[in-house]
Amino acid sequence: MTDQPQGPTQPPPPESPSAAPQSPHAGGQPGAYAAPQQASYAPPAANPYGGYTQAPAYAGGRPVHPGSIGYVEQYFGTVATFGQRALALIIDTLLMLIGLIPMVIGIVVVGVSAPRDSGMYDDFGAPVTSGGNGAGIATGVILIVLGGLLTLAISLWNRVWRMGRTGQSVGKKAMNLKLVDDKTGQPIGAGMCFLREVVSGIVNQVVYLSYLWMLWDTEKQTLADKAVHSTVVVLPRRA
Repeated sequence: MTDQPQGPTQPPPPESPSAAPQSPHAGGQPGAYAAPQQASYAPPAANPYGGYTQAPAYAGGRPVHPGSIGYVEQYFGTVATFGQRALALIIDTLLMLIGLIPMVIGIVVVGVSAPRDSGMYDDFGAPVTSGGNGAGIATGVILIVLGGLLTLAISLWNRVWRMGRTGQSVGKKAMNLKLVDDKTGQPIGAGMCFLREVVSGIVNQVVYLSYLWMLWDTEKQTLADKAVHSTVVVLPRRA
């Protein structure tokens, strides 16, 4: 009995491109591989302060966590530059100079009212003074004290109460900047603003580094910012 010739063998059908290999133990068949599952990332949950309770994860990127510059710029706005903050501070300083006006007038009044050396000496060799106006001296001293108090009041109103409540001093409002908490994006309050000013004043009395610190700080914060976890962001321009 002779064998019948057979036709060409058909190649096996190609596997579907959508078919994924299974894991070695998938379906109980060793050697098969399962398709890797896509990792899903849920968006961070919003908090009542306008920020997020947890920063999203970025594969291979710089970690973004509450308080970091990446977190601040992603959710609250671009962090202000040193130049922008310096201009805002100059405006605030010029505002405080209003309090120096009565102080300068008081100094002049005291100088004019003070007794002068007449160039003569008494029998004991002591210089003889002439003129002198006690009322004028008292008025000048009062003006000096009032000038100091006015300067302090302007600073507390502008840099503590106003900036703590709204995030903007007069200078920051002029430069379209806002002081915010680096985790919530909200104003830090008058109490924390006062602490911030105290830290800045103490550090700057020793070495002027509180403000200059942001020039090399990776988070663009001054030492006073770090003490109260604040930062300054640029607000979007209104049309």
